[in-house]
Formats: sequence, C-alpha cells, structure tokens
Amino acid sequence: MNTFINPVLNPDVNLGMQQFDEEYPLRLYPNASEQEMDQLIQSAYRQVLGNIHVMESERLTSAESRLRHGELTVREFVRELAKSNLYRGRFVDSCPRSRTIELNFKHLLGRAPSSYDEIVQQGQIYETGGYEAEIDSYLDSAEYREAFGEDIVPYARGYKTPIESNPSGLYPLVFPAAESLQ
Repeated sequence: MNTFINPVLNPDVNLGMQQFDEEYPLRLYPNASEQEMDQLIQSAYRQVLGNIHVMESERLTSAESRLRHGELTVREFVRELAKSNLYRGRFVDSCPRSRTIELNFKHLLGRAPSSYDEIVQQGQIYETGGYEAEIDSYLDSAEYREAFGEDIVPYARGYKTPIESNPSGLYPLVFPAAESLQ
C-alpha cells in the first residue's frame, strides 16, 4: 500500500499545516470571563515557555493577578514571563547564546530568525545591554506591536510570515556556513 500523498494532486491535505491554520490569536478583552482569562494565561505560558509543564510553585502568581485585575497588558505579562527566573533557567543559562536568541524569536515573535545577521544584531544587544535589554528589544519592536499589539498573546506565525517563506529564515546558522563553502 502506497502512503505517499501528493500535495499537487490533493492540495487539501495541508501536509500537517492545518494545526497552524486553525490557530487563532487570543486577545484579552476588558470583560473577559474567568475561564477566558485562564485560557489566555495558559496560552501565554505555553507560547513563552515552549509548551513545558509549569508546576504550581513556578507560576508567576503576582503577574497573573495583576493581569487579571487590569494592571498589566498581555505584552507586559509576556515580558515578565520572559524575564522570569523560570525562563532564564530553562532557555538562557542552559543554552548557547545563539540558541537563546533563536528561542527568544520563536517564543516572543512567533517566528524563527530571518538571517544570521538578525542573530548577530540581537547578540550585540545582549552583549551591550544584557539579557533583559535583549528581551525588551523584541517586545518593544514595531514587528511585535504590529503582530500582537498590547492585548494579543504571541503565537506561532510560522510559515505565514514573509520571513518563514524564505528557506534561509528556517535555518539561519546553516546558510552562512553553506555560502562559505562556495
């Protein structure tokens, strides 16, 4: 039995991409119910922390409470998650800097770095201003504001972004090495 699915002959198969097509942005509305707020907070944890299990003792209960009471926007809640000891321990202190930067792009902007130059630029921000300045550079960027604004939880924009449609954006560390071989 042949299990090959030709996307040209059968374009409806989506080749596993339907889960991204069905994903929709979660927005914080002023009159959000408790259940909607729980879903939004869980989604923020999942996006920023990369789908890891967060134990009750690791949760940022103060930030969650301030978000629930309207004292924080979603963007500021995401900032607190990304600057937390939990995030730092899992994605900064335990990873090489280039990997940390790549994960910051994916967790905060919902996409991979577009090029090696983008990684270098973020590395310079990290070097001169430190880890927190590098996190701020994503959340204060025009790209973040256009994609998510103040009240949308970042989500995997993946192949729908212009950057992801460029194959070199998927593997930014591989292409400079391949170009140097020519």
